[in-house]
Amino acid sequence: MKEYLKAQSKTNEAVLGNGFSADELERFSKSDYRWAENRNKQFRQRIVKKGEIYQFEFGKNFIPEMSYEHRGLIIGVKQKLLYVLPIFSYDSTKYPDVFHPIDSPNSKSEMLLLKSSEFVFINHDSVLKLNDIRTVSVNRILYQHSGRIDPASKTYMLIESLCLRKYFPVFYHEYEKNTKIIEELNQKVSMLAEEKEKQEVTIKDLCAKIEAIKRDV
Repeated sequence: MKEYLKAQSKTNEAVLGNGFSADELERFSKSDYRWAENRNKQFRQRIVKKGEIYQFEFGKNFIPEMSYEHRGLIIGVKQKLLYVLPIFSYDSTKYPDVFHPIDSPNSKSEMLLLKSSEFVFINHDSVLKLNDIRTVSVNRILYQHSGRIDPASKTYMLIESLCLRKYFPVFYHEYEKNTKIIEELNQKVSMLAEEKEKQEVTIKDLCAKIEAIKRDV
């Protein structure tokens, strides 16, 4: 009880000391209420799939971690745990060099620009936070957004590729190197297969000529 009262006193001190804007105070309060309301509830029985977009309550976290209510892209499902990339509104003044496969393909930014003209689940340009994968309970879902990013699409595969680069650069470097070697070997196999077919045709022609000579002798 002592620690609880101490925590509440510190929170009130931060709030009354103008440490919160009105908007953040509302989001902060909603986060606390949702946690208190739902912390003992059973897991939701719902099917969640990769590529789907949901509204999540991420809770209270330290900067620069994502906090409070935001959209998120599901990139993995493990029973009742979800692996999520947060999505939030794009501000060109804060993020002038965001990555986009067409507009800025050479950007090394941790943010991927999602244009509203390209994705039906957003009403205005947003960014996907590539370097902040969240592992969250299925109970953090508030509701589902319409639209999804097909896991078989180039866009989704690009997102997973970018995440690998951000989180596991050494592994990704080895993966790319091995992939290139495999591609080169496959090309050599194809060339050898073509050469084999040509040789088989040549041998067949020679055999036919030999048989013709035998008949003429």
